[in-house]
Amino acid sequence: MAKSHRDFQKRRLGYILNCLEKAMEHTLELKAEFDAILGIDPLEDEYLDTLVLLAEASSHAKFALLLHNGLLQTNQAQTIYSQFALHAWGAVPDQISKWTNTGQDYIESKKP
Repeated sequence: MAKSHRDFQKRRLGYILNCLEKAMEHTLELKAEFDAILGIDPLEDEYLDTLVLLAEASSHAKFALLLHNGLLQTNQAQTIYSQFALHAWGAVPDQISKWTNTGQDYIESKKP
């Protein structure tokens, strides 16, 4: 539980970062389905060029391209919020759950 206003702010930022991470996970899963339909591999060097060319004729490719752009913007948002945390509090925890949990895990670990 947050003990100070600063802790409460960190917790809210932790929720933001956690939601962005979940959004990226779900978007990647959805995008993988569209890539499979299109038969293209996102690890190829020409992936984006191929996707742009296919988007002119295929609605599935257009959807995959929109999802790709959404991933890029979500990644940029994560970077911005992490930079905010660095400037505001000096660090971003290695695990966001350190800022979002209620302390129950610590209490449970101390019980005999």
